[in-house]
Amino acid sequence: MTTKAHTYRGGPIEQVVMPGENVGIWVNKVYEFYKVDYVEPITRSDPVTINLGALAAGVVSAVTQITLLQMPDLEFAQLRMEVLDDVSCIVYQGRADQRHKLQNVVSTVTRYSPLFDPCGHQSEFYEFEDNYIFLQATNQTSYALTQARVAFWGFRYVLEYQSQYSYKGKTLPEIWTRIPATAHL
Repeated sequence: MTTKAHTYRGGPIEQVVMPGENVGIWVNKVYEFYKVDYVEPITRSDPVTINLGALAAGVVSAVTQITLLQMPDLEFAQLRMEVLDDVSCIVYQGRADQRHKLQNVVSTVTRYSPLFDPCGHQSEFYEFEDNYIFLQATNQTSYALTQARVAFWGFRYVLEYQSQYSYKGKTLPEIWTRIPATAHL
């Protein structure tokens, strides 16, 4: 059995798997296995930009559910993000699961993150089916902002469930890629 676990790579975003390959998606603390049927790009564009609204100086927004990024059943997305306005953003997968977190500190993505991460790979995350993504923005400036926008881009993967494989039963595909979607369904 061989697994590919290099799902976070530097450089421009690339597909982590190709059609016909197997993936194991982390769902409820076990891997569920799928074959990838189809992959298509999600281009960076206005329709895939979220506006978290106006924020007064020093204000933290509500944790906002990003339904635009919800995937249909048997699909997952590999996404990167860029903050377009003077805010810092925290990503949540499930309201309690913060991304980029140490024990007590959560790193944030800001408008200036591209200075250190021009390709956005440190902001990469995965969204599986209806496991919603949540964002929270903080205005760290001394002036009010009329908008707090975040742009997304990446890939959409269409899947076929592989019932013959079981993580708990130790019946695994010969080759598969780990997808850390952290789905809690």
